[in-house]
Amino acid sequence: MKIAIVKLSALGDIIHSSIVLQFIRKIRPDIELDWFVDARFFHILQDHPLIDKVYALPLKDRKILKILKMLFRLRKKKYDLVIDLQGLLKSAILSRILSPNVFGYDKDSIKESIAANFYNQKFFISYNENIIIRNLALVSFVFNESFELDDILHKKDCFSPKIELKEKLKEEFRLDENEKNILIHVGSSIENKIYPKERFALLCNMLTLRFEKAKIFLCWGNAKEREFAQDIIAHTNSAQVRLLRKLHLQELIAMTKLSDLIIGNDSGPTHLAFAMNKPSITIFGATPSQRNAYQTPINKVIDSGKKITDARHIDKSDFCIKYIDEEKIFELAVELLQ
Repeated sequence: MKIAIVKLSALGDIIHSSIVLQFIRKIRPDIELDWFVDARFFHILQDHPLIDKVYALPLKDRKILKILKMLFRLRKKKYDLVIDLQGLLKSAILSRILSPNVFGYDKDSIKESIAANFYNQKFFISYNENIIIRNLALVSFVFNESFELDDILHKKDCFSPKIELKEKLKEEFRLDENEKNILIHVGSSIENKIYPKERFALLCNMLTLRFEKAKIFLCWGNAKEREFAQDIIAHTNSAQVRLLRKLHLQELIAMTKLSDLIIGNDSGPTHLAFAMNKPSITIFGATPSQRNAYQTPINKVIDSGKKITDARHIDKSDFCIKYIDEEKIFELAVELLQ
């Protein structure tokens, strides 16, 4: 049996979807499984042991002819079914080109309802349901199998760092396994998801006072985020707070595994902690924490308390995240680190 998963972007959505791989392999270990992804995020899935082949599509470059040629060529693989975990018009069209047998969410379960017209097998689940449960529920529908919430709590790591990469980073950043290593992701692709630099600085100061030998590493993804992280360091009073160089995605996986706690905004790099069973605190403002993160005994959220009735309509002008007290994040961090 040959199947394809279509989850093109963004980084956080791909990370949240990765849990389905171990579920599928558990019930159908014999299948051939491919994944179609935006080329920008290819490296997060590169060499994944549960994927037979990852196909990178140059969507950002809008090389439509090249993409179509690739899809029609791969259609000859004759996939038995395609699962569109994205639920967008572009992913639905792509899925339908690959196979006439496409599973996806129905029109009431997705943001772009027109996408459902391209699925011959449709599944309903509330758009506001937790994203991990949404992904597993659709795959359960595909294979006519059920999953339990314990399957989420007891999942294996969704990503595995390369051993040589871990060792390289341990040496480069002088990581001591006997001390606390805290990774903070300062950025996000959406402005109102970003926790204020002044509060991040206060949080770092509290953490370094409480854990005198801890190291705090600030992670960034572009020049603007790097400048943001430098401003945080300028307002801290400890050499324990350090600026990382830019990490590529495989290095990000390794650094996440090496960290004792990950703190960050509602973003892909922060959500990687949940996927790898590492303690984390995700900070939410105007986005729904109950949908975008799955809480466990070691994966916690701090949010503004904002009531979001429909995740399809997020107010990007709402910066309520700036009112979240860093003291609350600190208290949760101490709890997770002890």
